[in-house]
Amino acid sequence: MPPVPSVLDLVSRRLALPRGRRGLIDVERILAAVRLVLALSSLLLLKFDPVEFPRNGIFPVLVLVLIYLAHSVAMLIVLHVRTEISNRFSLIAHAIDILWPAIISLLAGGPNSAFFLYFIFALLAAAFRWGMRATSLTTVAVVGTMALDAIALTDTPLGQMIGRSFDVTHFVTRSLYLVIFAFLIGYIAEAEKRRAAEALSISQISAKVRVEGGLRSTVQTVLAELLSLFGGRELLVVTRDAEASTVMLWRAERLGNGNVVFTWRQLDEAEAQDYLCVMGEESAAAAWRNQNRVSAITLDQDGTRTRGPRCYLSDRFVGQHPFETLLVCAISAARDVSSRILLFDPEHGGRAETQLRFLQDLSNLVAPSVYNVYLLRRLRSRAAAVERARVARELHDGVVQSLHAIAFRLYALRTRSSVAPAEREQELLEVQQLVQSEAANVRNLIQQLEPLDFDPRRLVDFLAGMVTRYRQDTGITAQFVCDVPSVNLSPLVCREIAGILREALANVRRHSGAQNVLVRLARHRNGWMLAIEDDGRGFEFSGKFSHADLEESRRGPLVIKQRVRAIDGELTIISKPGQGARLEIKVPDLARASIA
Repeated sequence: MPPVPSVLDLVSRRLALPRGRRGLIDVERILAAVRLVLALSSLLLLKFDPVEFPRNGIFPVLVLVLIYLAHSVAMLIVLHVRTEISNRFSLIAHAIDILWPAIISLLAGGPNSAFFLYFIFALLAAAFRWGMRATSLTTVAVVGTMALDAIALTDTPLGQMIGRSFDVTHFVTRSLYLVIFAFLIGYIAEAEKRRAAEALSISQISAKVRVEGGLRSTVQTVLAELLSLFGGRELLVVTRDAEASTVMLWRAERLGNGNVVFTWRQLDEAEAQDYLCVMGEESAAAAWRNQNRVSAITLDQDGTRTRGPRCYLSDRFVGQHPFETLLVCAISAARDVSSRILLFDPEHGGRAETQLRFLQDLSNLVAPSVYNVYLLRRLRSRAAAVERARVARELHDGVVQSLHAIAFRLYALRTRSSVAPAEREQELLEVQQLVQSEAANVRNLIQQLEPLDFDPRRLVDFLAGMVTRYRQDTGITAQFVCDVPSVNLSPLVCREIAGILREALANVRRHSGAQNVLVRLARHRNGWMLAIEDDGRGFEFSGKFSHADLEESRRGPLVIKQRVRAIDGELTIISKPGQGARLEIKVPDLARASIA
């Protein structure tokens, strides 16, 4: 459960990214409905309790209430017709909400009248629209208008006409009511708005993590959003990859003109120690003030403040990075990767402890998404290395060996003198056929290395064309079947599906000896299924194997397994040695590019 915000937090600037105008009009629509109910309630009050009003009758008050009712209806209609509003519209509406009770209560007998509820509505509207600070300012304005009403009713012709006089006790009592109510409702509204704004900010920053942009672009975007959210001067992220034995420093700094400069570099061992050793083993987050080397605040993994050992900065670190406030969080995305995020001089969000706790929560929620991008990049790098090794092996075992054989046959043909013309002709024909065969093999390798560049919206057409070209190039009877004209999947997933099919068809040609291949793409429960079935030799194993079975036994095509994992898919292989094999790849509708 998050801690209760302090008053100092509530009067400081909220941690929130810019909100769209859609949220403004939703708030105004709710207030317009409440305003209409308030106007109708006032009419009922005039009907059932007329003695509450002054001696000159209820007619002037009735006229004002009817005008207020018309205003409420007009506001409700306008807000339901429009699709968005500006901040200026809300300010004008709020000013009118303060002005109306002042006018109505003046004719109805001052702040002691039944229309005191209109002042309460103005405070509620301020809290609902903006929060604590706006509610405090509205309280000052409301008490001021009540004081003006009281003065207008004190020994003036208006007061004599209405038959009411200024009562100091009632005025002070009502004012205290308003102040207490304003503080409570403002506090509750501000605390709720802060939590909602923080949750929205987390979701907006998480949405910036896109696999298509790559790791550098993702980190750059996330750091810029964090700087904007906290109003910080500088943000550093230090990542240590134990497997690669590297430490990277990602840095984002906000310049005086508002632009953000992003840089990154690899740290040497001495520099890495200055950044990685700022957190103790028992601490997950810490805050420093005024360039002090010893932390002022430390938090554990649950965000609870600890009273135990402090965290320390090196003299060199403090000399290189002067600060007034420094927030540091430790992030453990995986066993082999650890990170530190360092935020310098944040301006928004209240006290340093509140800022630190939110930074810790935000980092722990966003870090897994960024880590997925990192893993995907590493998987692609490994897949590329595997593909290069496969191509090199095929060139060495296939094309290179064939070329050597051709060279020896040509040498023998050239050096042999007693060769009949018919035999020489047959030998040359066989060499020509070998050359053509190896040229076809080289062409197939080149096609496999070419990037899959196509419109993802036309995935079905692209797969059909791939199968058609495969049939023409290899002579294998290949057929593609799909019952839908288009597939609604992300571009990255579409490219991976095309890569899976290309790899599967290449394996059929190289290893299976099949004469027929059937490729089927169809809906399957909450996703899609790509099935490739052939009548060749099958795999060396027999039976039905799930993705987990294949991983555990280290069987099945490696490249296809990696591509399936990258899109959160599920691979199943059904093998019948001597009778063929069937590959089934299930892809969920919400498939995303990540690593399971």
